[in-house]
Amino acid sequence: MSGAQPVLVADDLVRRYGDRVVINHVSLTVEPGEMVSLMGASGCGKTTLLHMLGTLDRPDGGQVRIDGRDVVAMSTTERNTLRRERLGFVFQQSNLLPELTTRENVALPAWRASGHRREALARADALLASFGLAKRGDARGRVLSLGEAQRVAVARAIINDPQLVLADEPTGSLDTEAAHAVLDALAAICAGGTALLVVTHDPAVAARCTRRLAMRDGQLQTQAGPAAV
Repeated sequence: MSGAQPVLVADDLVRRYGDRVVINHVSLTVEPGEMVSLMGASGCGKTTLLHMLGTLDRPDGGQVRIDGRDVVAMSTTERNTLRRERLGFVFQQSNLLPELTTRENVALPAWRASGHRREALARADALLASFGLAKRGDARGRVLSLGEAQRVAVARAIINDPQLVLADEPTGSLDTEAAHAVLDALAAICAGGTALLVVTHDPAVAARCTRRLAMRDGQLQTQAGPAAV
């Protein structure tokens, strides 16, 4: 990936809620293929930072660039398009639509982006097969196990070939086996060049990442110790 443009550059970000500074002059660069973890105590600003990086929230100061584009200066329509085409989101709760089938849940972002339902479903089937879920394609979202649902959420997040996946506690509600399956799925997409920024409380998740960061009092710090890869 040498010479490639960074996927994400955040420069001097500030976010306030009233008189409280939640994000205190944070700067961060994420390169293609990187797996970056972000740890820290509850309430330290991790999710707020993730939402600003993912264009779900606007900073009070600073700049966010994705694929070289200043997202803070974009219109709402431009940010919505960027999220759909360049970003993937995985949250602690899978947020699947319970009445849709697994393959329909995965296909939905691609279907909305292209307008081609059959093509989107074919891509969803291929992703589900790669995650060991080919036999669950017709199951409704409401009947999946937690581990299955999170793997489906990962598939949904990457169906549009995003440059960056943002994950907020994606294994927080899973047992060890299911968590490993989700982490394996995320590692596989990073091996293909997608970047990952994952918020977690779990040291085992951070240990799977190629770079580890910690947040304290709204500021970023490099976490001590080598990451296992």
